[in-house]
Amino acid sequence: MWEIITFAIIAGVSYYLVRKINFRDMEDTLVQEKEAQPVEKQKKESPDADKEELIEEGLLEEESNDEKGADRLISDAHSELEQGNLREAEKLLIDAIKADRKNHHAYLALGNIFFKENNLEDAVNAFQKTVEYDPVNDTAFNNLGLSYLKMRDYKNAVSAFEKAVAINPNASGRYINLALAAKKNKDKKLAVKALESLTSLEAEPNVKHLKMLADAYKDNGQSDKYTRVLTHILEIDPEDADVKRQLARRE
Repeated sequence: MWEIITFAIIAGVSYYLVRKINFRDMEDTLVQEKEAQPVEKQKKESPDADKEELIEEGLLEEESNDEKGADRLISDAHSELEQGNLREAEKLLIDAIKADRKNHHAYLALGNIFFKENNLEDAVNAFQKTVEYDPVNDTAFNNLGLSYLKMRDYKNAVSAFEKAVAINPNASGRYINLALAAKKNKDKKLAVKALESLTSLEAEPNVKHLKMLADAYKDNGQSDKYTRVLTHILEIDPEDADVKRQLARRE
């Protein structure tokens, strides 16, 4: 009798251990699958951005809530983003893309997450997918340009910002981004042109932007226009000591 009971106990313990091992194996498999989920993952290594280049007008742009669509997964992802839960939002967006491979809203939001994490190559891939499925998405082109700018790929940054400006010529901040990328790409004429477009859009003179234009004229060897803009700045702010010094050196 005791032999039968002992055998039953041993058999039960063995079955439990086998089930436990199998469950752990299944957990390992699920983790690996989750790690493999991100769309078009590439190496996350990228050059550090020049901190001084992160000007106010060059901040990453988000789609407004009324443009994100009715998709529940994307809506939930935006809610997670508002709470700062990037990982949860990323998973939801990947699920949204699995459900709809051409959902440009999901790609844009995913690209913004990658950008914030400094995962720039994946950000570029996501923004490229966005404009592939939505070719007139100027926000995506702008954010694509910012990604290239941080990667020091100035030629592609210029191209992306030019497309953003062409689609929406009234978004003033894009001209600053374009001017910055053009300057880095050693295209002084394009930098001047971008800043001229910017100042012409503004109803009221912006001293900060006028100073940027003056510097662009100086870099491009347009000394008369450089002096003219500095003089205009002094008319707006007669106490600007820096501009006074620059004009004094011109005399």
